[in-house]
Amino acid sequence: MSSWFLLFPLVSALGYALGALFLKRAMEEGAGVLRTGFVANVILGVLFLPMLVGAEGRLLEENWSAPAITAVFVFLGQAFTILALRKGDVSVATPLMGSKVIFVAAISVIILPEPVPLAWWIAAMLAFWSVWLLRVGRPADRRRLVVSIAFALLSAASFAVCDVLMQRYGAEWGFRRFAPIVFGMVAILSIGFMPFFRDPLLAMPGVAWRWLAPGVLLLALQTFSIAYVLSTYGSATAVNVVYSLRGIMSILLVILIGSFFGNVERSAGTAVMTRRLISGILIFVAVLLVLAN
Repeated sequence: MSSWFLLFPLVSALGYALGALFLKRAMEEGAGVLRTGFVANVILGVLFLPMLVGAEGRLLEENWSAPAITAVFVFLGQAFTILALRKGDVSVATPLMGSKVIFVAAISVIILPEPVPLAWWIAAMLAFWSVWLLRVGRPADRRRLVVSIAFALLSAASFAVCDVLMQRYGAEWGFRRFAPIVFGMVAILSIGFMPFFRDPLLAMPGVAWRWLAPGVLLLALQTFSIAYVLSTYGSATAVNVVYSLRGIMSILLVILIGSFFGNVERSAGTAVMTRRLISGILIFVAVLLVLAN
């Protein structure tokens, strides 16, 4: 079979890395964490909604607990992602989010009584080294780093649970029914953010909207793209390997065009950015080891 479909995760990886820069700038311009999460999740829900047209089965007669639980973890994953971008650095958070596949493997081992392959232990060690490489800087920098790492890993773990649930129940429900319901529920859950907005949504500064709109659109499109290619072509291993390149892409984008977004991470110095790039490469190699076994 031709592997041209791997262009989808490749473009999605670039879309995610670029979208992260837009979202971080939007939040710095006053979009706010909660308003950013609300807009992103609502657009995602709207984007998936048309898939329900013509879907088979009677939805009202189904047990909705599976999509509801999945939606909660998608919601948490999105929230932790946005917090990681707001409170930390793009060039730290995005590579660590690539550890999602390692979490999936770990969850599978916990659920299924199977021995852990040697390659997985090596992958875990590489992931540990990737985090260890990130330590650097003044106490204030280290605090920001710890927050960035914590939220990024929580995001990866949440989305790993989503992957397991999607795999378990997506086939049972049918992707065209399961995914729109999950993301629709995520949009509904996001309404709970509204009472806690610092200012009304429409009061968001115009300059923030100019960065937020393309950011959430890129995030939504890359999510739809990954969901589409997995459901249409399968090959989850190859897709996840290519998609995990988003970590390396995010670091390169920060270095090459970060100044356009007002991103100052590059000012940390060549040594720090080199460490982050090596860290992203280690995560990528760890993903390769996990998916190869």
